[in-house]
Amino acid sequence: MLYDQLTKRIPSRLRAEEAPRSAFGLVRADKLSSRASAHGIDIIFVHGLGSKPDTTWGLRDGQCWVSDFLPQDIPLSFHKDIRIFFYNYDSYWKRDAVPARLRSLGKSLLDRMTSEIRGTKEVVVFVGHSYGGLVIKQALIQASTNPSFANIAHCTRTVFFLGTPHRGSSFSTWGSIAARALQPLGSNPSLLQEVAYDSLPLRDLHEEFENVIRDKLRVINFYEQRKTQVLKVWSLQWEEWCVREQSATYSKVDNIGLPVDHYGLNKFGSKNENYWMIFRKLLETITPIVSQKQRRLYSVPIGTVESYTERHRLSATVNEKLYVPHLKASVPHAFTIHGLGGTGKTQLALKYVKDHQDNYNPILWIERPGRRLCAVEFERCASELQLSDTNEAWLAIIDNADDISWGIKKVLPKGQRGSVIITSQDSQSQKLVDGGCEEVRVDTMELLEARMLLLRHLRLDLEPVPQDIQEDCDKIAERLGYLALAIDLAGAYIGNETDQEQAPRQYLADYARHRDDLLQSEYTRGLSASDKTAWTV
Repeated sequence: MLYDQLTKRIPSRLRAEEAPRSAFGLVRADKLSSRASAHGIDIIFVHGLGSKPDTTWGLRDGQCWVSDFLPQDIPLSFHKDIRIFFYNYDSYWKRDAVPARLRSLGKSLLDRMTSEIRGTKEVVVFVGHSYGGLVIKQALIQASTNPSFANIAHCTRTVFFLGTPHRGSSFSTWGSIAARALQPLGSNPSLLQEVAYDSLPLRDLHEEFENVIRDKLRVINFYEQRKTQVLKVWSLQWEEWCVREQSATYSKVDNIGLPVDHYGLNKFGSKNENYWMIFRKLLETITPIVSQKQRRLYSVPIGTVESYTERHRLSATVNEKLYVPHLKASVPHAFTIHGLGGTGKTQLALKYVKDHQDNYNPILWIERPGRRLCAVEFERCASELQLSDTNEAWLAIIDNADDISWGIKKVLPKGQRGSVIITSQDSQSQKLVDGGCEEVRVDTMELLEARMLLLRHLRLDLEPVPQDIQEDCDKIAERLGYLALAIDLAGAYIGNETDQEQAPRQYLADYARHRDDLLQSEYTRGLSASDKTAWTV
């Protein structure tokens, strides 16, 4: 009965009224821009042991410096390139605790990042308070050794550790005693035991962390310069160091002390000097990254035709397969679109570029590569843009690579941040990329796609389109073998007719009588040889 009375006020996260308000996983913390790029900078705040985003980053009055102060002070021109997230995970250890441990928590962070926020990866900045810093370290160690998470390790530029117990905490001794006493309530003592001061597991964790990061990312340690109050009775108070300086810092990185206790490192009720110290370091980190991103190179000389008709199945296939990683390939994301001339391969590639242009820098378009020009151009681009060394995701499109016999494979751009799209009439074009390349064959258009393409050209004010006009469009598509280029050119022809309602039927009659004349008409002037060939299919 006494035990029950002493412990009845200990909350349980199984009770709805005591559970965190924030959802578990990665939760958007800012309102910088609803259109902020998923391929810019993600700043992820990770709370500590037994805590939650609702209370870690703000005072009890509900004010939170991460969501209230940071968006005000980050320059407006940066907003479209930055997203801020809380990472909410269950590290509660007192009652009804989940049987979590540091390694599993690190893995969960990687899983959440992969499934919830990261597409083509760009830049990650972590901010971890106390035990949250250990979760980040564990996650980055696993990301560096697991190919499935390699991009996260590669994209992480900076880690801010706010009072992280790299060597452990003296508080863990008292916490472990309390956790063992609370085991009848379902506590989790192992979470406390893992952070015992000078424990071998923490030493091994830190040694492994330093080995995998080396000079790959910047580390900034902030540490407390005041003891934390444990108990106060009238004028008497008991204070202890929660994370001592020698535990919160280490050599060869930035170590900055703040005149606060452990819980003053992550809570700011106003924009005081301690807040500005952390903010200035954060701004110092993101400014050169954003500035580089805003100097984008987009070298695509053409766009989708005005009459472009979405081919949803093919577009979905391109989006899906270009994200498939081939980590041992010369370029990790490669995709070839092959098929007969005039089937719409180039337009499909252009549609992808248009939809994803904010995800890559630079974007290079090489048209109909030939032996001499291609070799020179690729070598120049790769040299000047340093594609093999850049930290940004880049995209190269090699359009109409129909002749692959001359050695184009040797001069294709390479680099671990690259994506390559190849369009070709050669069904073996996927072999141009060593180590793995996705592919899709583009065949003729489906009936409804072909009909929609023709109707786009007709200047009709009729809704719905009369059945006889739809049937005539279907007949035109059938006559032209459902070939995208031929249908588009036929549409341009009928779109210039005076009587738009009779234009499709008139075209069918003209086509039957004057097929050869149509191929010589003014509408084919300026077309390349391959485009004219498409007309003869």
